[in-house]
Amino acid sequence: MSRDIDFRKSALIVVDVQCGFSELCPQELPVPGALGIVPAINRLLALDWERIDATQDWHPPDHCSFLGQRDNLYPPHCVQGTRGAEFLPGLWTQRFHTIWRKGYLRDRDAYALTAQHPAYPALLHAAHVDTVVVCGLAKNICVFYTARDLSQAGFRVIIADDASAGVDVPAAGLYQEQARSDAQKMGILYLSSEEISAAAARL
Repeated sequence: MSRDIDFRKSALIVVDVQCGFSELCPQELPVPGALGIVPAINRLLALDWERIDATQDWHPPDHCSFLGQRDNLYPPHCVQGTRGAEFLPGLWTQRFHTIWRKGYLRDRDAYALTAQHPAYPALLHAAHVDTVVVCGLAKNICVFYTARDLSQAGFRVIIADDASAGVDVPAAGLYQEQARSDAQKMGILYLSSEEISAAAARL
């Protein structure tokens, strides 16, 4: 697959780069290295994309995935209106065109952006976007599922490797190496933020 990117036909999606997935909220669901990806994401945010979208987990306090609830998978995290739901400090959120909240229904989980916003691919098509770069947290969960769904919707998809961080969740059967293998089988490309920036420089 070519590594060239036409930014006039490309979108960046910044997935769940929130305090609840970082060391700033150790009682929630910290992803190792989460704080360290902010500079790489900002490098991507500085580029001239056709669209820049972000997702934000926005859970009610009794969300079905929380310990003590129906699925009993995760500690409470990214609860609506709390520090955990806030974006990480230093992230250039002023570059976001739209913030898409997800996971806000008590009885429904939503790893992928498209899980609660199914018209999103049509919005990209209407903007003549054919390539999507996905980054954020966690690389093997919400980043992977968002990338998978957009690949299945016909987009060329790239995961920004150093602008994402992952964590294995055995209780949910979510593993970093398995997600990467599955993504590559679908034709999803992994590139660094520097490689993506170099594509912009070649235009």
